[in-house]
Amino acid sequence: MLRKFASILCSLLVSSSAIAGDWSGQGEAGYMRASGNTQSETINLGLNFLWEGTAWSNEFDLAVYQSSSDGLDSADSLEAAYTLERSLSERSSLFMSLSYLDDQFDGFTEQSSISAGYSYKLIDRESTTWETGIGIGYRDTEEIIPAADPALAPTLIDISGSTAVLRSKFNTELTDNTKFKWNLKTEIGSDNTYAQSDAALLVAMNSRFSLKAQVIVRHNTDPAPTSKKTDTVSLLSLVYNFGERPKAE
Repeated sequence: MLRKFASILCSLLVSSSAIAGDWSGQGEAGYMRASGNTQSETINLGLNFLWEGTAWSNEFDLAVYQSSSDGLDSADSLEAAYTLERSLSERSSLFMSLSYLDDQFDGFTEQSSISAGYSYKLIDRESTTWETGIGIGYRDTEEIIPAADPALAPTLIDISGSTAVLRSKFNTELTDNTKFKWNLKTEIGSDNTYAQSDAALLVAMNSRFSLKAQVIVRHNTDPAPTSKKTDTVSLLSLVYNFGERPKAE
């Protein structure tokens, strides 16, 4: 996963020179290590790039999470997303989104999704925004059914198909230096419904650095028999801000 993260990061750094001065973003990293009776290591990395014009906006997110205990991987995932929005008014917009998820422990192969739809800001104040969206899409993935004999290859069942997409983005400033963000996404399919909740509390130390406490919950209604429906990850990261970002993002 870390090699994939480095490869994508290099591509972004090369392409960003073409839009220098028009983009802003965030980079974050977290690390924890324990030794003694138990040897464990956890690392998480994240990137966010945002470009905003008069009518169009582009946003790219990349996140890697990896954890091991006593030399064995216990969590390993890479997630990337790109969203293009076209403003229709101060509150409404059209969106097109591409997403990719590679989680080694969720019981599915790599999941790739595309969706398009309509968004509307239910709340649009200087300190608080709440945007909801609805759309349609397509998800490409396969369910992994392990063989009874570990020496045999697992069975892959194609569950790709069209989806109904729901999304919600809530952002608020609790104090002058404290922000709360909560993003929800649901992809409703005939064979499986995938939902993700991403809640984060950010406390600014200065104009560039912030501490971030984050809880990510992923839920599949019909995972493989050997996988659980719900997966929860709690993270603590140091965040560095590039450029000037919107007041409430």
